[in-house]
Amino acid sequence: MNRLSFAAGAALACLSCALAQAHDHAVLRGRLIFADHEKPVVRVLDLDTGEVTHEFSVPKANPGFAGVEGGRHIVIKTGDEAGSLRILDTGLTYEPHGDHVDLSKGTPRLLDLVVTGERPGHVVSGQGQLALFYDGIRPWEGKSTAKAVLISLRSLDQARPAAIEWLSPGPQHGIAVPLGRQHWLMSVPNPAYVKGDDRSASSRPNGFEILRADKGKGTGWTRVASFNDPTRADASCQLYHGHAAAGGRFIFGCAEGETGGILVLSQTKGRWGARRLAYPDARRISAIKARDGARYMVANYGLKAPYDALLRVDATAPALTTADVLPVPDGQGACQFELAGGGKRVANLTADGQLRIYEMAPSWKEVAAFDAVPAFDCAYGARTPTPSLAVIGSSAFVSDPIHGRIREYHLDTLKQGLDMPVGGQPANLAGSDAG
Repeated sequence: MNRLSFAAGAALACLSCALAQAHDHAVLRGRLIFADHEKPVVRVLDLDTGEVTHEFSVPKANPGFAGVEGGRHIVIKTGDEAGSLRILDTGLTYEPHGDHVDLSKGTPRLLDLVVTGERPGHVVSGQGQLALFYDGIRPWEGKSTAKAVLISLRSLDQARPAAIEWLSPGPQHGIAVPLGRQHWLMSVPNPAYVKGDDRSASSRPNGFEILRADKGKGTGWTRVASFNDPTRADASCQLYHGHAAAGGRFIFGCAEGETGGILVLSQTKGRWGARRLAYPDARRISAIKARDGARYMVANYGLKAPYDALLRVDATAPALTTADVLPVPDGQGACQFELAGGGKRVANLTADGQLRIYEMAPSWKEVAAFDAVPAFDCAYGARTPTPSLAVIGSSAFVSDPIHGRIREYHLDTLKQGLDMPVGGQPANLAGSDAG
């Protein structure tokens, strides 16, 4: 695999530290959070030493993770029957200094806060807020409570974090997106699904409302705008799935076909508006990634799973074209992909075990490929150990559960970095990244 050994990597790290110290202080690299395929634990890997420094027990093996705005916290999807979501404080704090960001390391801790509900789904953060969405159970399985739990990130240091609940009108595989100044975008359930007579009806929503949380009225809400008109492509989002935000624009993946496309929401002079960005062909997106300050977002693209292409998305463009589409080599599914910190390169881990690095502009171009891990099953819910990809700044990290290692690949120099033995079967990764 042409790997750089950890010892060599540590030496390089020490050299860079020495250079940094010559400029007043060492530059710390941070931490990587990872789960184990077999053991119910979450571990913290120190990227400055290559050592596992902390371990936290969780109800089930290999929990899922969701990153949180600011890079300090990680939401842990425990997978227990209560639908518990926990929050890990990584202990990392970031302080911008113009041309660089200083990183400080406190002690990681698992917060006492436990949020429960029926079928936890999308986790979204932004504007200093965190939204935890619970889909509720299928309507033909019984009565349920779909909801969003909305938490102030600033209050997570308090014994009782500030949180409110929004109750959905019905079950849905929905989303809550913080928009700032007590405004929230909430998805609207599919009426056919809520009714429950047609079990083929999708749980995915078809539109959104923008609501204001009214102070002094308990959990009262006022509707500010509606994008839930199925007769208008620029005011609905049939079979929504996939969301990202950057540069004041909120992007949502809608159905394929003439009435589908990408819904782009933005605010002008205090008023919310939307437009539809059509897909280049008859396919659709299901997941999308964005970075602040970057021109392009990147999404998976296909008609159904496995999505076998990547799509470059410029939310300001008049249209998307076939030049924005990159077929995944050998007809594979897109599997796992992440944007680099600067938003110019994409890391893509596919089922053949290859980590491919792409540039998106001026046109799609593969600039490097690594034999990162053995081939694996990339299907959702695969029972065999599944490697994971996380990007922190300009470094991509890949877990190798077969060999008990985590490997680093530099997205700027296109060289392999650290190769760290961590033991066990490291699987899901969650990087702490302020960018």
